Amino acid sequence: MKKLLAALAIAGAVATAHAEDFGLWTEVGLSQNLGVRGLSADLGYDIRFNNHLKGATRRSFNMGLNYSLTRNIKVGAAYAYIYSFSLPECETKYKTDDEGNIEYDENGLPIYRGYNYTQSFWRNKHRVSFYIKGDVDLGRFNLSLRERFQHTLFQHDKTVKEKYRYNMVYDDDDNITYELRPGSPELEEDGKRSKVKDYLRQKVELSYNIRHCPITPDISVEMENNLHNSFHIDEMRYAAGAEWKITKKYHLGLHYRFHKGTGDDEESDLHAIEISFKLKNPFWRAKK
Repeated sequence: MKKLLAALAIAGAVATAHAEDFGLWTEVGLSQNLGVRGLSADLGYDIRFNNHLKGATRRSFNMGLNYSLTRNIKVGAAYAYIYSFSLPECETKYKTDDEGNIEYDENGLPIYRGYNYTQSFWRNKHRVSFYIKGDVDLGRFNLSLRERFQHTLFQHDKTVKEKYRYNMVYDDDDNITYELRPGSPELEEDGKRSKVKDYLRQKVELSYNIRHCPITPDISVEMENNLHNSFHIDEMRYAAGAEWKITKKYHLGLHYRFHKGTGDDEESDLHAIEISFKLKNPFWRAKK
């Protein structure tokens, strides 16, 4: 019975890990005009600490090109290499018949047989994206809409699956207990196939230019439409914060983010604090 309680405790811990999460996101970036009017390049590196700040869960490097078609319309393309952490998973197993249907005891409860515990692992991702963005000034407000297509390749990887199986035993008082089977857990390699995810992401952002103030507050909302599932909205992203223009070159951002749903990157609802530091045109100034 103690072993069963231990098994349930592990399963509960894994379930908690997939519940509403909290994280800290950090990013360092550089943006530089390339000497052609309207053309610029971006470089960035970020580390994310999700899973309730227990450790780094993502590291990524990204680069992109941007071009201003007009004063208010911009297009761009980007590539990102992502090294992401997948949390452990736990799957409860019940006794089944020859057709795979779950069997029940005399009390109408499914007959417990054990669980599978899949260990955590790191995985490589490659992401390309294309976007178009338009904005309009409304007095001291600025309203923008960005449409982005995002294609992500998850590379093949592998981890270890632990199979715990129990025998149901009746004691002298006909109470049911469970004993771990001899040789359990069984360990097997669990291959993770390569896969592709495609999303169309719409983001609306509203910022306010405070007169004679280097701090610009903003709010935004973004939706992720799954192109492999009839444009289903897998995730909604909400953010609020501000950017501090320390100098013309140095910009510091601080935002609170809330993600609802399970999209391309998150496995549960997420609250996060995002801190970013960006260099703008550190080598030469943009052409006017």
